[in-house]
Amino acid sequence: MSSSRISGLCIQELQVEYKSGQVALGQVNLTLPEHGIYTIIGPSGSGKSTLLRAIAGLLPNYTGELLFNGKPVHDKDILVGLVPQNYGLLPWKTVHGNIQVAMKITGAAGGDKAEREARITHWLSSMGIADLADRYPLSLSGGQQQRVAIARAFAILPQIMLLDEPFSALDAVTREALQQIFLDNWLAHPATALFVTHDVDEAILLGQRIIILPAGKADSIEVLDNAAVFGMKHEEKRGSNEFFEQTKRIRKVMQEKW
Repeated sequence: MSSSRISGLCIQELQVEYKSGQVALGQVNLTLPEHGIYTIIGPSGSGKSTLLRAIAGLLPNYTGELLFNGKPVHDKDILVGLVPQNYGLLPWKTVHGNIQVAMKITGAAGGDKAEREARITHWLSSMGIADLADRYPLSLSGGQQQRVAIARAFAILPQIMLLDEPFSALDAVTREALQQIFLDNWLAHPATALFVTHDVDEAILLGQRIIILPAGKADSIEVLDNAAVFGMKHEEKRGSNEFFEQTKRIRKVMQEKW
């Protein structure tokens, strides 16, 4: 089957180099089914963020092919939502205003004003921050800002959602709560999602498959099936034998490739 007919996100021979010629991301070949969610782990400098930035259209200079349902990923009809590490919120806009602006810029603000307001309220409520709508980002905690960033990403109804270590700066309790909230919302409104994390447990908890990037740019990536864990109730995953076995598999790949 040709790549142009494969459903979902098809990455073929993607490679990114700096202007100096140094390789930022070694060659990646990957197919992510539509409405699938894959987690990505890799050592520092392996190209995790570079991969997301290329898909998001923030890196014009790359070689290879990026397709979504047979069309170029950067086609105007394909909406990509990015949740960056630093949240990416506009400090001069309220929480409500940040989501409103994103919907307007992406063309996701269809319908009448009441419908748009209802959608903003829905996503703020789903992330547990409806009471923060009139606050400004700098008055919020890191966990609250992260909830706003994720609510904003969901509110534009993207076909592709890219998350770059979104929970890395949060304490363990806040992080676990947001993992559950994120997964619940993704299950209710599935987008084709790539979720970068440096945390092995998080990769296992949230991914249908786990992509492991190697330290060496010439080495191949490893993709582990995680369906056995992903199909469990979220609260039962950590204590399961499947979770323990998957952790051992990942550690083995890390020892070999990192």
